[in-house]
Amino acid sequence: MGNISFKNIIIVISLVLLGIQTSLYKGYGDDIDSHALILSFIRAYENGVYTPSRFYGSPFGELFYGYIGYNFGSFIGSFLSYCFFLFSIILIFSSYSKNKINQKNLFLFILICFSNPVLYLDNTNPSDYPLSLFLFSAALFLFKKNHKIYSIIFFALAIATRANFALLIIIFLIYEIFKYKKNYKLSLLVLFYSLVISSLFYFPIFIQNKYSLSFISNGGGPDLTFEALTPRFLYKSYLSIGVFSSIFILYLFFSNIKKIKKIIFYEKDLAILVLLNLLVFYFMPTKTSIISLAIIFLYVFLFKLVNNKKYIYLIIFFNLIFYIFSYQLFDFKYKYSGKCDPLEAIDAEFQFKATQGYFFKRTENMKNQIFCASKQFGKKSQKYISGERIK
Repeated sequence: MGNISFKNIIIVISLVLLGIQTSLYKGYGDDIDSHALILSFIRAYENGVYTPSRFYGSPFGELFYGYIGYNFGSFIGSFLSYCFFLFSIILIFSSYSKNKINQKNLFLFILICFSNPVLYLDNTNPSDYPLSLFLFSAALFLFKKNHKIYSIIFFALAIATRANFALLIIIFLIYEIFKYKKNYKLSLLVLFYSLVISSLFYFPIFIQNKYSLSFISNGGGPDLTFEALTPRFLYKSYLSIGVFSSIFILYLFFSNIKKIKKIIFYEKDLAILVLLNLLVFYFMPTKTSIISLAIIFLYVFLFKLVNNKKYIYLIIFFNLIFYIFSYQLFDFKYKYSGKCDPLEAIDAEFQFKATQGYFFKRTENMKNQIFCASKQFGKKSQKYISGERIK
């Protein structure tokens, strides 16, 4: 306790209070999968019939958040997601810190992640992505700190929570196998058991589909064409990094290209994970939460790239502005116009204008999402709107 300063205690208390406030504000959140996780749990628990929350399911997420929402309500799930996001940030920062962790840099890293409104609001929903992000981050930390056997369960549960993590984990572990050719057996063991354990969670879906892999698809997302995918990928990537900070970050990277190449040379696995996450997001540009891992890794690159922390503070400033003030470059036309219809842009015209910040837009969308999702709970719809337990 003697090493814990009063300043650190204040920071920890502030983080806890922020988590409580965020969880009270969030309710069941605006992730379109949040209610689906609970419904999947209810149908299995009350009716004995398993129906996946999405086309390929989220077995561990359905069990975890479904149980919490059903028995305890939205606050516990939202607060746990906040904690998962916070711990994910800490674990990723620690994974790529070769020396003793500098507390000031750690708190600054947490601050830059929290200052990004898209990243923060995506990962404080009571949904499966914050959980899978945490499980992957824990596995990555254990693996890189030479606790590889213990990483198996976290890698497996990450895949069991969100299947799109499978590509990242498989390629990452294959890279590790080839990187250490003389001592590859342990990494191969981690890969094998991670896939075997995670596949057990998807076995019920496999049976339901009559032992067919037809449930593996893009789930009714945009057409898998360059014309359909590229605009969504570019726009949502720019939005996720920040409408103000993305331009400045791009400048920092291009003005330090030699140093970037050097960092990539020594941190090849970091570069591989970023590229893989961007690849996944390119083919699944549906929810911005999918690119969360790449953005956190992007900030890891920044901390290795810049020595003058004033650049980090400037990015944080740009991020915070985005909460309250923004601008619009395009006027989007959507396929559907109903309040509860899915948002699917089909056309856009250039139109520059100042707009409300991301926080205000997201708050309005969240209220609509909670209201629309509540309709699927029948007589229990008001409980969902109020954030109460669904039981």
